Amino acid sequence: MKRATWALLFSMALASAALAQVPSTIRIIIPNPPGGTMDALFRIIAERIGRLHNLTVIIEYKAGASTIIGSEYVARSAPDGATLLVAANSFVINPHLRKLNFDPLTSFEPLCHIAEVPQTIAVHGKSPWKTLGDLMSAARAKPGEVSIGSNGPTTAQHMVVEKFRRDAKLDMIYVPFPGGASAVNAILGQHVNSIAAAYPELNSHVQAGDLRVLATTGARRLNALPDVPTLAEAGIELDLANFMMVLAPAKTPRPVLDKLGEYFAEAVKAPELQPRFAPFLVTTVGVCGAPVAAFLKTQYDATGRIVREANIKVQE
Repeated sequence: MKRATWALLFSMALASAALAQVPSTIRIIIPNPPGGTMDALFRIIAERIGRLHNLTVIIEYKAGASTIIGSEYVARSAPDGATLLVAANSFVINPHLRKLNFDPLTSFEPLCHIAEVPQTIAVHGKSPWKTLGDLMSAARAKPGEVSIGSNGPTTAQHMVVEKFRRDAKLDMIYVPFPGGASAVNAILGQHVNSIAAAYPELNSHVQAGDLRVLATTGARRLNALPDVPTLAEAGIELDLANFMMVLAPAKTPRPVLDKLGEYFAEAVKAPELQPRFAPFLVTTVGVCGAPVAAFLKTQYDATGRIVREANIKVQE
C-alpha cells in the first residue's frame, strides 16, 4: 500500500514538473500589421528572452477585424504557454461594441503588463490656445464649432475624446481618422482644431514647435513634458491607460505563467535595454501576475462606462 502511495505521489510530482515546463518555442501573436511601436518593442523583448533562456521566440502577425482575429486565434490555442497574445486597448473596447467568440476576462490568463503609451491633447503650434483651459473656453463660447480629432473611432484615443467632452461638458465636433498619422497630418494642416493622440506620434512635431501639447492623460506629468499638466489637474479624471500587455490562453498552468512572467519582467526591467526602449517614448511597467488581472478589469470597466455614456456604436 505504501509503495502504491509513493508511486502515486511520484507520478504526481512528475506531472507537476511537466506542467511547469516552458515550451522551447514560443509564438508571440501581435494582432496588428508589422511596424510601429508595439512591433519594435516586442522584438527587443523577444530577442532578450530567447537569448537568455535558450528559447525560440517568434513574433507572428495576425491582423484584422480591429485585432479580433489575432485575439480569437490565441483564445483557441492550446493552453501550454507556446502561444501568447499582445493586447492593447482594442482588447477591452471590442467587447462593448461587438459580439465576440471569446471573453477578454475569462478566455485568457493575464500574464504581464509591459508598457503604457502616454496620451495627449494637442493643438497646432500657431493656435491661439496656450492651455487646456483656453481650448475648453473656446469650445464653450462656440458650441458645435471647435473640432477634435483622433485615430478611430473606437480606439483608445477616441475614448479619451469622449471622456474629455463629456466630463468637461463640451459640445465639440469629433473627427475620426483612419490612423494616428492621418490625425497628426490633419492637425499639422490645421484641418482640425485639436487632436487626442499618442505622444510618440507627436514628439518630433512638438520639438519642432509645429504642435503644442495642452494636457497628458497619465496619473503624473510626463518627464518629457514637465510643464504640461495632466487632464486630472484640469478636473478630468481619466482612469484609462493606453497599455500593452501579454496574455496566455485560459487554463495555462500557473507554473508556466509564473516562469514566463519572470522572463518578461526581467526583459522589461533590464537596465541595458532601457536605452533601446527610450526612443519609443513609452513608460515601461514590467508588472506580472495577479495585479495584471485587476488592471485589465479596471480598463474593461472604464471603457464600458465611456461606451455606454457616450452611446458609441461600431460602424462595420
